[in-house]
Amino acid sequence: MKAKKFTLLVIVFFITLFSGLSIAQDSKSHIYEMNFLSIPYEQMEDFIKFYETYGKPLDAQNEYILSTKIFRHVFGPVWNVCFLSEYKDFDSYAAGRKRGDELWEKMFTDKSKMEEVGTKFATYLRNHTDALVSDSPKIEKVNK
Repeated sequence: MKAKKFTLLVIVFFITLFSGLSIAQDSKSHIYEMNFLSIPYEQMEDFIKFYETYGKPLDAQNEYILSTKIFRHVFGPVWNVCFLSEYKDFDSYAAGRKRGDELWEKMFTDKSKMEEVGTKFATYLRNHTDALVSDSPKIEKVNK
C-alpha cells in the first residue's frame, strides 16, 4: 500500500512538471507554481504542523525558490489552501524540483521514517491540483 501511494506521488510530480512545460518553456518571466489542496477542517491544524515541520524548512533551504506565499480559505467542512512559489525561470523551477528532492533525502537518515512522512504527505494530496504560470500574480482592482 505504501509503495502505491509513493508511486502515485511520483506520478503527480511528473504530471505537474510536464503539464507546465509547454506554457513555461518559452517564457522569460518568472515562473509561479501554484499547489491547491483541500484539507478537511478537522485536519487543518495537523496539516499546518506538518508543513511547519517538513515543508517550510525544505522551501527555506531551496535556493531556487525566490519567494513563497500561502493562502487559506475556509468554507464549510473543507479548507482550501494555495501554496504559491516563485522561481526565476523555468530552468530554475526544474532545478528547484531536483533540489527539493535532494533536500528531502538529506532530511531523513532513516528511510523508513522518510517513507512514513511521505505516506502522511500523500494523504493531504487528495483533491489537489497544481498549476504553473508565467504571468505575475499581481492583484489589481478592475476598473469599469
